[in-house]
Order: sequence, then structure tokens, then C-alpha cells
Amino acid sequence: MQKRLTKSTDKILAGVFGGIADYFGFDPAWVRIIGAAVILFTGIFPGIALYIIAAMVMPEPGASSPKAEKHDTDYHTGRPNSMDGDFTKTDDEKESDSKDNE
Repeated sequence: MQKRLTKSTDKILAGVFGGIADYFGFDPAWVRIIGAAVILFTGIFPGIALYIIAAMVMPEPGASSPKAEKHDTDYHTGRPNSMDGDFTKTDDEKESDSKDNE
């Protein structure tokens, strides 16, 4: 399973710095100290804005990834959706494969 960047369960504010520390294998205290120093010395507003964006974007630990939805009809035309995700075969090859599987 691929390692994911998620918020930490050991939170101080939103768990962003703890999640970064968990992902890279660093001590969370050092990541929080360095993060606070970067926010203070680069201008408070940009650092806080980036922290808030990261808090909104980073998923909670254990949250599953969003899955793509397959719809039966096209939104714009209302016609049936015929896309099956296999773009390498022509319609004739798809039909012969479906006949072979029966």
C-alpha cells in the first residue's frame, strides 16, 4: 500500500505539521518548531494561509480516497453513457471480446 500524507492524530491545531512529520519520519516537535519559525520569518499571513489550505486539503487519517463515479447517462445530452474506460480497443474488438466471454 502506498504511503499517504494525512493529518496526524496527535494534533496541536489541525494536525498538519504532525502529519508531515509522520509522512517523512521526523520528530513532530521539530517539524512544528520549524513550521512556526517559517511562518514567523516569512510573513505571518502567507504562512497561516498555507497552513489553513493544507488543513482543508489533507485528509483525516484512515479516510478513503474518493472514487470516480460512473453515470448511466450523459449530463448534457441525456443519452446513455457508453464509455467503459477501455480506450485501446475498437468497438468491433470489444464486441468480439464480449462474445468470447459468453
